[in-house]
Amino acid sequence: MHEIPWFFRYILGVMSLVMAAVLVTAAVLEPSAEGMGTHEQLGLSPCFFPEKLGYPCPACGMTTSWAHLMDGNVHASAEVNLGGFLLAVTCLFCVPWFMISAIKGRWIFMRMTDGRILVFLVSWLLVTMADWVIRRLLI
Repeated sequence: MHEIPWFFRYILGVMSLVMAAVLVTAAVLEPSAEGMGTHEQLGLSPCFFPEKLGYPCPACGMTTSWAHLMDGNVHASAEVNLGGFLLAVTCLFCVPWFMISAIKGRWIFMRMTDGRILVFLVSWLLVTMADWVIRRLLI
């Protein structure tokens, strides 16, 4: 069994709470009918890319995607921004995983390793960029 050091247990607990807070925030937002711009309900500025460059950035639609997922609309979530959908689903999985692991002091489900983190991040980035190129630039 791989015991998790106390300091890292605190970090896992905090990360779990932060991800839960972001998910709760997404749950109270009304997904934008345009597929992006939901973040403006939080008082944030419109995205620079469509405003100044005329086309959306890879992150455009992520908040809307999260809001759709938290409303239970999985199809709309993935359709708006596939990278946002995957990130939100990952957070839904990580909130209990991190919190229970932090409380128990050992990893449940699977142990987090640098290799797994790297594979996830690279995969997520590739999916996000491919989705952006295909959906936003080619179609």
